[in-house]
Amino acid sequence: MNRASALCLVDHHCTCMLYAFLQPYHVGIINTQMQLRKVIDNWIDFGKRLCDHKYGYAPNVKLKGHVNATFPYIQSPLDYILPELIKNAMRATAESNLDNPMNAPDVSITIANNDTDFIIKIGDRGGGIPHQNFGKVFQYHFTTSGSCTDERVTRGLFGEMMNADQQGPGGGPMHGFGFGLPTSKAYAEYLGGTLTLQSMQGIGTDVYLRLRHIDGKVESFRI
Repeated sequence: MNRASALCLVDHHCTCMLYAFLQPYHVGIINTQMQLRKVIDNWIDFGKRLCDHKYGYAPNVKLKGHVNATFPYIQSPLDYILPELIKNAMRATAESNLDNPMNAPDVSITIANNDTDFIIKIGDRGGGIPHQNFGKVFQYHFTTSGSCTDERVTRGLFGEMMNADQQGPGGGPMHGFGFGLPTSKAYAEYLGGTLTLQSMQGIGTDVYLRLRHIDGKVESFRI
């Protein structure tokens, strides 16, 4: 948490000094009029590009709830957390529907906003997290990368060799080394919120990101 605080302060100071006139509606790293839907839509597009590069298609994503919510917030942690959660949901959906990709279920994202906090729920119907892995997903270095042995994903030994140095069109891999979820959870807790998940084995997984507002109406986190 101390490292996250230091990075946040440095980023805020540098942004205030160097980019004060280049980013409208920003005070340092605080986006004073953050439109949550635009942030989410950006990372949906990113996830779809990676998913299409990896699997040859990307599942549809439905966004619902308080889609017009606008409020001040520090956007940079969301720009780390959201792509991790969206990629996970898309990957689970894609890998569990290789036989019938055109009828793959949608990934569902729901926004709930109130005076105290806002919640983003990301749900997939990608088969859920196996019981033996459920307690490990927030552990650093735990990864299910490589768990799918279907050659339509791995493209065989030659495909794995070709993919070793390729990260996809978005500048990052579809899945990696087991840092995404635990780091996202650490960010959420630093911001005074929570990152939790519920999995129905055989059906899918719902992830809940809950974060407090920083508009001063209620107690918020302190750097």
